Parts: sequence; C-alpha cells; structure tokens
Amino acid sequence: MEDHIRVSDISNYLKCPRQVYYTYKESRPVNPITSSYVESLLIREMARSYADVVRSGDMDDALQELLDVAAHQLTAIYREELRDIDEEMLFEAVEVVRSHLEGIKCGILESVERLGGNRLVELLTSHDTEPVLYSKKFGLSGSPDRLLMVDDVPGLSIIRTGRAPESGIWKNDRIRLTALSILMEEEYDCVVGSGTVEYARYGIVRNTKIKRSDRRKVLVLAGRIRKIRGGRLPHRPDDAPCDYCSYAELCQVAPTLASKFF
Repeated sequence: MEDHIRVSDISNYLKCPRQVYYTYKESRPVNPITSSYVESLLIREMARSYADVVRSGDMDDALQELLDVAAHQLTAIYREELRDIDEEMLFEAVEVVRSHLEGIKCGILESVERLGGNRLVELLTSHDTEPVLYSKKFGLSGSPDRLLMVDDVPGLSIIRTGRAPESGIWKNDRIRLTALSILMEEEYDCVVGSGTVEYARYGIVRNTKIKRSDRRKVLVLAGRIRKIRGGRLPHRPDDAPCDYCSYAELCQVAPTLASKFF
C-alpha cells in the first residue's frame, strides 16, 4: 500500500516537514553506521525482554544476560542495516550500553514502585510484536512495537531509545502513539484509550491517555503530508535539526510564502 501515509512520516514532519519532502523526492541517503546507532539497536532489543527483568530475582544478572544475548544476535536481526559493521564498533557499543545497565535497573525499579510489578509486566508483555497495521479509511500505515492487553483492554506500546523527559512523554511520541491507536482501532474494531511509551535507555515506562485533540492533529498532519508528497516544498522551521539531517546539503532553498503553510 504505497499510497498510505506512514506514521514515521508524521514523526519526521514534526521534526522538520522537509525531511518528508526529501524522503520521497530524493534517494534515501546512505547514513554511515555510528556507535550510537548500534547502541540504540542493542537497547531496543534488550527492551523487548524487560518484563523478564522485572520478574527476575536478580535484575543485575538479568540485564547483563539480555545485553549478551542482544550483542550475539544483533547482526543476524539487523542483517541489512549492519552489513558493514566491524567488530570493534560493536564491542564499543556493547561496553557503552553496559555502562547504562545500573541506570536502566534504577528506572525499572522506579517504574515498579510507581505502577506495581504486575502492571508493569503487563505493559511490557507483547501480545503481538511489530505488526504492520493499515487504515483504509484514513490512508495510514504503521507498526507499533507491541500490542498489549491490559485488564482485557487492547493497547499498544512504542520503544524509544533516546532521552526521556523529566515527566510525561515527548510531543512527538504522543502524536506517534495517537496515530498508531487510530490504526489499531480500525484493524481490531476496538477503542484504544491509552498508550505506553518505553524510554528503554532509562528503564522508564509511562502510560498516557489518547487525546481527542491529538487525534485531530494526526489527521491534519496526514493531509499536509499528502500535499508534500504531491510535490509541495514545505517551509523549513527555524528549529529544524539541520546538524543531524542527511538532507542538509539539498535543503538550501529559500522558502516561498505558500510553503510556510505546510
């Protein structure tokens, strides 16, 4: 379903609308593999089994084992992405993640205290992993990291490996959850009232309500992205993350008045 707007497009739009434009209008850039990227993949793989850490009698040993398993399996799971990785980079990334294990444990313990052990295990237990969902009604597609069933109510979760906010969840994550909830509701004919974000680098799990205003925002953004895909060059916001963008060299174009509305 190539004509569907991807949830990742909405996330990219919130960072900078021009990332969406260049994703469709130019060949995807080949980004060099960095140690921080490998670290993120390791943490993501570990996070899939954090429920086992909560249930374990020794969180330190459980986390060490998760890291060892993730390091052993990583290149098999991410075969295409890591085809050119060297052993030294993988070793360096593993050691950096190892230095985070104490912080991850502390975050999991804080989540247990805040949510309760049983509820946390429910929020970390996948009933389906990375299913690809489609909405024919709204022309959207995307893939949550987990489908959940909490108190017999369907829900979903996304795993983030970046910085966690001091409280709540980031706006981009909230909109991403909302977009995925719209997909899940159409796919399974249900109502999704809340979603979960796992800030895996910190062991922090936060649940949030799906808001009506965010549902409206998702549909508005999807409409804007369709116009961008049709060839409209959008305005580049002043706070665009240009220093980290692979399309920065292509993006030195003066905005038009019309582009500022997109």
